[in-house]
Amino acid sequence: MGILKGTLPALLTPYSNDGMINEKEFICYCEFGIDKGLDGLFCNGSVGDSQALNIKDQIRLMKLSKDASKGRVPIITGITSNIYQDTMILADEAYKIGLDALLVAMPYYYKFDEETLLEYVKNLALKVKLPLYIYNIPLFAPALNLNFIEKISKFKNIAGIKDSSGDALLLNHILDIAPRNFDVFVGREEIYTEALFLGAKGSMTSIGGIFPELMSEIYHAMNEKKYERALLIQKSLLKAIRFGMSISFPIGFALLLKARGFEFANTTIHPLSSLTKEKLDKCFDKAKELIKTIEQEVNIKL
Repeated sequence: MGILKGTLPALLTPYSNDGMINEKEFICYCEFGIDKGLDGLFCNGSVGDSQALNIKDQIRLMKLSKDASKGRVPIITGITSNIYQDTMILADEAYKIGLDALLVAMPYYYKFDEETLLEYVKNLALKVKLPLYIYNIPLFAPALNLNFIEKISKFKNIAGIKDSSGDALLLNHILDIAPRNFDVFVGREEIYTEALFLGAKGSMTSIGGIFPELMSEIYHAMNEKKYERALLIQKSLLKAIRFGMSISFPIGFALLLKARGFEFANTTIHPLSSLTKEKLDKCFDKAKELIKTIEQEVNIKL
């Protein structure tokens, strides 16, 4: 469908000391990413605490993303919920706010069979008023196999898929069987260059928001066939990905943003153990040193 392309960030959510969304910082964070070359914004994803936020807060993030964009880039929002009515409310609000697309993972907790999930996708796609992308994220929701993906790729109003499986073999097969108008995005930073080489439209990742200038350069370098440059940047970012995943998800990635100068990781809506809190304090200097190392390796001022 060509709704989205390029490098999009899976946006994290900053909080004030009272636990409310830090709206000013969220907008600054979005504007920073756009200024550094992002091709769109993705709010209400896993790393943004979507499944821990109430509907009101998720809608607020949609509006803040729209305010930050100022029409410069398209916006996709997650609408995943085990409550079907809530998914529809989020979809309707996204349309009213003027967003561009929707992303939904399969209902989790209840183990529905494949035919039930196919009916769920078909029903949802027919009812929502914006193009719908399907989210394959086995880390948190039912894993989608190639047969399932091939079937939904032919449904009306299904624009594409974000594949966060990290399975390069599956991704290769998805790109092989997908119709030409079916957008395939990768959700794992570790294989961005490979995904682009194989024909993916772009990425939606947390590192895209933390290092927008680097993820954007990977995209442009691959388009210009500067493969060595793209691979060098991707390899340099691996240490940041490992760091982000080493602390209770998603707070490790928030700490990287704090090390870049943003008001993140000061507080969270998740209950943290004293051990995790100590780790955050101890790892902040490590995060800053990591950023300096990446800066030197890729020769880009961060």
